[in-house]
Amino acid sequence: MQSGRLTAVPAATAILGLALAACGGSGTAASTQPSVPPATATAPAGSAPPSSVPASGGLTAPGTHLGFGQVATGRWVPPSTYNGQKAQRGLKLQVTVESIQKGSIGDFKNVDLNASERKSTPYYVTVRIKSLDSAPPPGTDDPAISLDAIDDRGQQQESITFLGTFQRCDDTTPPKPFTDGKTFESCLAYLMPGGGSIQSVQWKDGPSKADSVTPYFDHPIIWG
Repeated sequence: MQSGRLTAVPAATAILGLALAACGGSGTAASTQPSVPPATATAPAGSAPPSSVPASGGLTAPGTHLGFGQVATGRWVPPSTYNGQKAQRGLKLQVTVESIQKGSIGDFKNVDLNASERKSTPYYVTVRIKSLDSAPPPGTDDPAISLDAIDDRGQQQESITFLGTFQRCDDTTPPKPFTDGKTFESCLAYLMPGGGSIQSVQWKDGPSKADSVTPYFDHPIIWG
């Protein structure tokens, strides 16, 4: 990884100025909230993911609750192709949330954070996505960022996107072309203030009729 000043930004909001020179290992910070999950929540190593709940067209049903390591089959509408006035079919994918891990602010020991950010607790969400479609997504559209992390207050949290490599949690991009049978694994990083925690992850994307939202918007697939 190259040293120097890099930038990390929340997925949809303001820029955080981070000087990322090298990244250390993981750790566990003490929590002030009893509802914080264990440092690692994941499926047993080497276990086969259980089958998801099928719905129409072989898709996992809206509102399905899954455990870590369980596979959901869904459709993803790339943001650059979305048109709410037309029916949206989307690209078929298998999505797996493998784990939610609580980190330590020590993971950012070589990152320049302000005083408020230093009081935050990192959380890392590891996901695996497989294409079941012959058509590749256009441009730089990435299905991993369609996953929403939900905190212990039931609020959605924005992940940090590093313009560079954060080795503790590498948000890799889909292979090119990302087509039938191709798989990639990525990690989404969060800085939680005030002792908050990431409790679950949800997928709200899916096919829809013209001038309608997808059923998954109100009834997402949830892991955790």
